[in-house]
Amino acid sequence: MQLETEQNVPQEYLKPPSQEQGLLFVLSSPSGTGKDSVIHALKKGGMDFYVVASVTTRAPRPGESEGNPYHFVSQKQFMQMVENDELIEYANVYGNWYGQPRQVIRENLRAKRDVLLKIDVQGAATIQDKVPDAIFIFLVPGSLEELAQRLTGRRTETEPELMRRLAEAREELAQQHWYDYVIVNRQSHLQEAVELLRAIMLAEHARTRPRNINI
Repeated sequence: MQLETEQNVPQEYLKPPSQEQGLLFVLSSPSGTGKDSVIHALKKGGMDFYVVASVTTRAPRPGESEGNPYHFVSQKQFMQMVENDELIEYANVYGNWYGQPRQVIRENLRAKRDVLLKIDVQGAATIQDKVPDAIFIFLVPGSLEELAQRLTGRRTETEPELMRRLAEAREELAQQHWYDYVIVNRQSHLQEAVELLRAIMLAEHARTRPRNINI
């Protein structure tokens, strides 16, 4: 039996699958699980992808500025964006509106740059309906006890707010089954979570049938 070698295999079979545009990754997690820390460490490690800054009607907090981490707009401006179909997803959270701008996502994808959306479970479900070929990743804590310690350590929530966030976390964790991937971000093991996210993003570009991202 003659084995096929590089000399007699058609050249098109020796090339990786063609990716005509970037991929859309959706990252969700309960509050306090460490999304921003994982993303920052991954970008610092050399991965090139665009992180979408959400649009919101809430006021900036100390240390925040336009575009970091949100685009701050008035309610009138936000509703105009909704009317013009400029947001791929939006929702009202505790009296403030949040949305994901469509055009900047489309531009980066067409430039063959991967895009990462960090949104909650409700928003991710909306994206799944609209863009089923997006890649959905859920970041979970090592345990609810560990998450409670992280939230307490932030000193940004009152006791009632802490209890509410933990209750929300339980509800969100129950939705992880429909995500494509689940990554555990254990306390003091950040790099493990970072490397898993890196592996997922690289593996998605090696698919024999590239995903069709249509925004």
